[in-house]
Amino acid sequence: MTRDEVLNQLRQTHADLVAALAGVPDDAMTTQPVVDWWTPKDVLGHVAMWRQVAIKFIDEYLRDGMPVSLGLNDDAALDAYNKRGAALRRDWTLARVRAEFDASFHNLVAAVEKLSDAQLNAPLSAPWENGVTLERLIAWNSYEHDPEHTAQIKKWRAGNAA
Repeated sequence: MTRDEVLNQLRQTHADLVAALAGVPDDAMTTQPVVDWWTPKDVLGHVAMWRQVAIKFIDEYLRDGMPVSLGLNDDAALDAYNKRGAALRRDWTLARVRAEFDASFHNLVAAVEKLSDAQLNAPLSAPWENGVTLERLIAWNSYEHDPEHTAQIKKWRAGNAA
């Protein structure tokens, strides 16, 4: 993908998630589970956390020429990482999580804007698997990830008329 296509994807999936949450009362954002025990606030924090991972990868790539893997090599490690992120934000106010969510979007857009098409699409070397590019790392942690949570929120809203 080109940088402009990545930026368009980021903007569209962010707008879709924001629209899915439009009009949800603050009390529902912090008390009503969307999936398992995660509230809409938890979902926003989770999305922000993974966008920050994408930003980390971009920053490392620009600084050192190679993003550093998180080392999440199996589902158990990934699940533990997600749980740590949720636990960290659990006692945060809704305003703080929303601010983190908004900042993660703006910071990710700004980071992608620094990249060329060639940087986005060059295959990364080990420890990354063959064919993995910076664009793939960004996608997995943002515009291919966000729609899963947008769908969960839409389903939750349909079932709760929130």
